[in-house]
Amino acid sequence: MKRIAENQSTAPISLTTHHAMSIYEACSKHHKTLFFCWNIRTGIDRGIELSRIVAYVKWYGEFILFPKLEIEEQLIFTILNEDHYLVKRALKEHRRIRRLFKFGTNPMKNLIYIEEELDLHIRFEEKNILTEVEHLATPKQLKEINDKMNQLLTNANWHDQFWV
Repeated sequence: MKRIAENQSTAPISLTTHHAMSIYEACSKHHKTLFFCWNIRTGIDRGIELSRIVAYVKWYGEFILFPKLEIEEQLIFTILNEDHYLVKRALKEHRRIRRLFKFGTNPMKNLIYIEEELDLHIRFEEKNILTEVEHLATPKQLKEINDKMNQLLTNANWHDQFWV
């Protein structure tokens, strides 16, 4: 018995605690979309040439935002249910946001709408949908969401960082 006690006392102590990943950790890049909105506002406020902002917004949409929306629709919303009232609202907002990225004759109008609508949408999802999903998601689902979100590009991948 003494020998076991000695072995236990000399065993290394783990300083890390293992806890289940939260939906907010799994979706950490979700919140970073607010920086995209801030970048648009900053560009407009600084009088940056619209073509530079539009090029950035189109790139962000194609390589970050739209893939992120797909992850939400395929992995996060399915944890709730397609008939869930919050999911219905989020899907409706996703359609509207995608339409805003089709720039017409007034790109400034599109930029302002994208920035405002997306900011409100992200805050809605974080306050409502992610809160609901937090109670239902399994560790396996959270890991899959996290893995997919971590594959997305970031603003650091864009060559013209006019907001800095």
